[in-house]
Amino acid sequence: MPTRQEMQIEKDTIHYARLQGWRQRKMQFVGRVGCPDRWFMRGQSQLVIIEFKDPDGELSFQQKKEVKWLRDHGFDVHVIDNVEDGKAVFDAWGTDDE
Repeated sequence: MPTRQEMQIEKDTIHYARLQGWRQRKMQFVGRVGCPDRWFMRGQSQLVIIEFKDPDGELSFQQKKEVKWLRDHGFDVHVIDNVEDGKAVFDAWGTDDE
């Protein structure tokens, strides 16, 4: 269960991403665990996947396995435990009109 701090990091990062033109969806696997929390989409096939964590939180075994698989297959996956790092993910992509 997410903590208040994790939920605030997620909320603030979602707000920032929305201002940069990203849409997001809360994701869950059916019949499996380990799905990263939010998938952000924008423009022509731009996809950012984020697992949000408390600053002291750790990935579960299933989350580690899933993040590794996604990264190994070329997906842009991040584990974020503070708002500044969350904003930096979207800053690195630039604006939608670039």
